Amino acid sequence: MKNRTEKGENRRALPKFFLTMLGSLLVGGLLGFLVGCSRVFGLDTGEIAGWLNGAIRSAMPWGIPVTTLATMGSCFFLYRSAAKKFAAWDGGDEDDVSQSVETLLSWTLLLSAVQLLLSLFFMTAIGTYQPEEGALAMVGVFVLSCGCVIFAQQKVVDLERRMNPEKHGSVYDTKFQKKWLDSCDESERRQIGEASYRAYMVTTRVCLGVWMALTVLGMVFEIGMLPVSVLLLVWGVMQVTYTLECIRLGKKGAAVR
Repeated sequence: MKNRTEKGENRRALPKFFLTMLGSLLVGGLLGFLVGCSRVFGLDTGEIAGWLNGAIRSAMPWGIPVTTLATMGSCFFLYRSAAKKFAAWDGGDEDDVSQSVETLLSWTLLLSAVQLLLSLFFMTAIGTYQPEEGALAMVGVFVLSCGCVIFAQQKVVDLERRMNPEKHGSVYDTKFQKKWLDSCDESERRQIGEASYRAYMVTTRVCLGVWMALTVLGMVFEIGMLPVSVLLLVWGVMQVTYTLECIRLGKKGAAVR
């Protein structure tokens, strides 16, 4: 009975699998055709690369300060809204108030994480292009931006701890994630697990898409093997870590039973 069920599921899944593979082949064929056309019509890839480099160079001096002002200003507005809602709470409708505050704080954390990525991007640009003037000032702005991100995240954690006194941990602590997870209840851990699995699946698909894009771009631009190698390294670390952690948790669960 079990074997018949497995075979039935396989038969139902096969058509979708074949359609996905066919679609991938068609997309790959179309991209290959476009690459061939670009070579036939003499696409000047050097000019395109020069334009992109010029755009990054132009954005490099003001990229970090402008994005920091925009994101940190939004973080401040969201945090203040959350703090005011919590301060005005009179003890009733706990679930509604808590959910509203949690949503605002989550958006604050998201914007701070985006700003950190933007700062890292522009810092890499500074190290790559090595501007003759203002490099030290740009590095100083980068450090200041990272400090603002950490401060915003710590304010969020402080408000979370006021809302939930059983929580503990500090962003300035290198073991913050572990301590925070240890203080979460079963429902919160399940939510973290579901969110982590969703992030794992989305990241896997994104890595596959980026690999395809880099492979096609490698036919047009001289990007070399380094970008693909780094991507596959990160992808491989994620896959191996996920699988090893599942094995570890499985053994731990078996030992508890």
